[in-house]
Amino acid sequence: MHYLQKLLTGEWVDPITRLPNAAFTEAVVQELKKSEETYHLLRVRVNFSNDNLDVKTFVISRIAAVIKHSVRIPKDFVCRSGEMEFSIILHGVSDVDVEKIGQRIKDSLQYLLLTYGNEKIRIECEIDVEKLGGAR
Repeated sequence: MHYLQKLLTGEWVDPITRLPNAAFTEAVVQELKKSEETYHLLRVRVNFSNDNLDVKTFVISRIAAVIKHSVRIPKDFVCRSGEMEFSIILHGVSDVDVEKIGQRIKDSLQYLLLTYGNEKIRIECEIDVEKLGGAR
């Protein structure tokens, strides 16, 4: 109930993407590490060249949308875990499928060409995969 209350009150919600935030991610990851079930954590670090706050907000919100459409909502969790980082918690998928999902997200972000005013913005990303849980 503690987690749900913090999400419902907005304490654990990122204001730009409306995704669960870094505090939520870290709390859930710590719990999942103790789980008997196996989960996968994908950390997606993005990078693009622009320091304008309005542009950053626009790009981050578009990145969030692309990632959300690349996973099985509500079965998988997508969170904004840092200024330029997203975390995805996957359950019930094989290691091979996790790699495919990660590659699909990476390809989608790298092929995405955003336009803000006259500016064209390309996104670079790196994805790390970590197994959580499985303690039996």
